This record gives sequence, C-alpha cells and structure tokens, in this order.
Amino acid sequence: MITVLRCRGIGEPMGDESMLANVTKHLDPARFRVREVPWSAQYGPVPAPLGSAFDTSLREGRKILLDMIAADPYPVILKGYSGGAALVGNVAAEIARGEHPSLDVRGVGLISDPLSPRVVNREGWGIAGSRWIGGSFPVWHMSDPADVIACCPVDSPLRTIADQTAAMSLADPRAWGADLIGRLRAGRWQATIRDWRNIPAVLRTYGQAINDAEGYLTGDHTSYAHRIYRDGRTYTQWLADRINEIRE
Repeated sequence: MITVLRCRGIGEPMGDESMLANVTKHLDPARFRVREVPWSAQYGPVPAPLGSAFDTSLREGRKILLDMIAADPYPVILKGYSGGAALVGNVAAEIARGEHPSLDVRGVGLISDPLSPRVVNREGWGIAGSRWIGGSFPVWHMSDPADVIACCPVDSPLRTIADQTAAMSLADPRAWGADLIGRLRAGRWQATIRDWRNIPAVLRTYGQAINDAEGYLTGDHTSYAHRIYRDGRTYTQWLADRINEIRE
C-alpha cells in the first residue's frame, strides 16, 4: 500500500471537488490510499478576508505535511496544485537534499507550481520564482504553457505582484509591511523588464502580462483536468498514469 498525500490549491475545498481529485480518482484503490493535507490554503484575503498570508500558510503547512509523512505507516507520494504545489515542492526539495532522511517518499506530482523550475519551462518558469527539487524519487511537473502561474515569462511584471503579495494579510498588515521593507533593503525582487529605454519591448511585455492575467481569470489556471497534455490524456490523467506505475 502507498499513501497519496494531496495539498489542495488556494481557496479550494477539502475533498473530491479539488483539482487533485481528478488525479486520485484514476488511481488503483487496491494499491493507493488518499489522505488530504489540512493546510489552510490561504493567500491573504483569499478565500477569507482576514486569512493568513501565503508565506504564513506555507510555513504552517510545512510542519503539517512533514508530520503527516513521518506518521504514515506506508511510503508516500506527494501531490500539490497551485499554492499546494508550492508547499509540496518546498518540502520535497528539503527531503531531496537529505534534510529528513527517515521519510520515505516515492514520487512528487506538481500541478501549476508557482515555483516551477527553469529547466521545465524554457520560455518561463514559476511566477514566484524557480525551485529545483532533484532527489532519487520522480518529480512530475504539470505546467500548461498558457498558465502564467506555472509558466510566467522571464520579464513579466506579474512577477513583482507575486513578490509584493507573498506576505499580504489584512489580519497582520504590520508583517506585510515589514516583509516589503525587508525585500527593499535586501533587494529580494525578481528581475523583470531589463531595458526600460526599449519602449516597443516594454509595451510588448505589458501586453503579454495583460493577456496572461486575462488567461488566468478565464480558466488557463484551472483547465488541467480538461486540456490534453500527451497521448490523448489530460494533465491529470497523465499524472495518474505515472503514479499508478509506482511500486512499493
């Protein structure tokens, strides 16, 4: 038996209405059992006006996920979507670096990871930056080229918005302000437009950012269960096939 731990996306409900349910419903129930990771899945005021900052959600979710892996009697496969993919990917990177040698992880599936690495998307990478995982277990990155969260152009001004809002929380505006000041002092900002004197290039960059934002709002980020990825299979079906190949 293998346990599949799934971390839902920002604002998604727990249970079978999440994006990741479109993966787990295709798994062999005789070999896999599914457990939901009860992290907050909050990004400031989304989905609750006084919700935790994304950074806080990730920090608290990290402990929850590590504890669940350690307590599970079976080897585990980790899955995450969107904000949940950021959480899963960060923890998986720690495990790949050998920081938790007692944990038995057999695979990692990430759908729309906002920290999708550069080597996966040559024309862009995660909107929040690039994070390499490595390790001895397989890592599957599901990144639709039209999804700006997972495949953001290198010079997109949307990257700055991601930096500015990582600590956003109406419940703790002082911490948000402190994070912004800290970023300014340390220069912790993703590089975007490189040459502001090249007006045509700047206009093209902002035009692309507008198109990417509109695509996000109209479904490019939420179409992984419907869009074909490979061999006539959707992104979620293809990921389920890879997980079904894992043996104890």
